[in-house]
Amino acid sequence: MTELLTQALHWSVALIPVLLLLGVFLWLDAFKLMSFKEILVLLALGGVGAIAAYPVSGRLLDTLPIGFSLYSRFVAPWIEEAIKAVIMIALFRMNRIGYKLDAVISGFAIGAGFSVVENMVYLTIFPHYATGTWLVRGFGTAIMHGTTLAILAAIAHEFAERETREAAGDFEFSLLWFVPGYGVAVALHMAFNQFPDRPLIAMLGSVLIAPIALVGILSFGTTEADRWLKSECAEHRAQVEALRSGKWPKGPSGKKIAALAQRLNPEAVTRIRRYWELQAWLVAEAEETMIEEEEGDAVFDPAEIRAAIAELDGLKRALGRSTYAAVQALLPFSRNDYWEVSELRQRLPR
Repeated sequence: MTELLTQALHWSVALIPVLLLLGVFLWLDAFKLMSFKEILVLLALGGVGAIAAYPVSGRLLDTLPIGFSLYSRFVAPWIEEAIKAVIMIALFRMNRIGYKLDAVISGFAIGAGFSVVENMVYLTIFPHYATGTWLVRGFGTAIMHGTTLAILAAIAHEFAERETREAAGDFEFSLLWFVPGYGVAVALHMAFNQFPDRPLIAMLGSVLIAPIALVGILSFGTTEADRWLKSECAEHRAQVEALRSGKWPKGPSGKKIAALAQRLNPEAVTRIRRYWELQAWLVAEAEETMIEEEEGDAVFDPAEIRAAIAELDGLKRALGRSTYAAVQALLPFSRNDYWEVSELRQRLPR
């Protein structure tokens, strides 16, 4: 019985702290961007990353609790942070990252999943290690893994936001966005691994510094997102009003689509106008919902949103592949706008 209790203690201190901290960050998310299902997916992706890293970084036993070898201190951080970074890069590429606080929480969740699976492997292989080892792994190494990827994601978002907020038709993805954050993540990971004979110092650094740093980034990200949402929501509402009044919205997109409309028949023009109107309305609804969520009272009509989405799909088919592609390339909506609509869809009751 005593042995079972000891094992339960070891598993608890190795796995639970980083998940509890993730829960705190989710609670601090004023816009409630992450669903429970999304968090589970991110944790699973991080776990897959840990499994991929184990054949390389797990080959030296002295990685527990913090490596004594040159490999653990100077090589493993590059490999493990690269594997985690690949997952984050994929999320950016697939437009699954919207605002900075979304990037931070996603990064920490992936890192948490990485650390949980890594610690489960070590708990299984080395059940005889003392409680102190698992305290360092759970409160130190695990939180470090989440923090480094969260910071990488925040820095990458800062470099990417100009592209993600411009028209999607002009979007150009770049791996260079991730290089500075990767360098910072590796440096932090490497610094953590420089205390092989004083693991408690590294653990205290993670426990005390990491949460404060991430809460600060989350606070900045919330303020930034709130400012963007209010500004862009007003802009999209203005587009809806202009289109409903029979005009094309002001700006380069309005001029280009107006020029395209002159070459099309009246029925096609009506469809283009209605498509733009519905898309702008959906984006504005998504932005308003997030603003209301931050204020604590998000209200929207699921039936109206579903009807708009269905009509958009019908208009897409009616326009035809070539006309739709031409219109889609000229519309002013950014990848961030489309991400907001995908968030609105996820809020619809099943």
